[in-house]
Amino acid sequence: MLDFEQLAFIEKWRQKASRGIVVVLDGTRGDIVVTLRVGEGPARVDLRGQDATGAVRKHRLSIGDRITMAIEYAAKDVQPVASAMKPGAVIAPGATVSGTVRETGEIAVVDCGVDVLVRGETLPKVSEGDVISFTVASEGKAYLIPTRG
Repeated sequence: MLDFEQLAFIEKWRQKASRGIVVVLDGTRGDIVVTLRVGEGPARVDLRGQDATGAVRKHRLSIGDRITMAIEYAAKDVQPVASAMKPGAVIAPGATVSGTVRETGEIAVVDCGVDVLVRGETLPKVSEGDVISFTVASEGKAYLIPTRG
């Protein structure tokens, strides 16, 4: 059962969530960690996050499923950089990520070839348009976004 905070997050980010293909499901450490491949060819990025609501198990997702998911990351070691990251990266704990800040606030949006959602308080002193680099601090929180059809 989703709590109010989880439902609010899903509704808030429905329009900014990523659509992609499930490429890895790992439940060996308890909660399921899902890896979603977003984009095609050289522009692809893999987003990894821990199922925050139990929806991955409940919907019995499997590798190859096309889904919409919002994954919220926390950043550390934030700094300005000259250019964005190379495509093909896996965004997961310990990965260094770079891109352009598109939105700031409670949840910031960093364009890393695909939109990456980052907890705003972990990106101090950044403004829209800044090109930054940061390290993914911990496993992302993955929210499956229900879609029609």
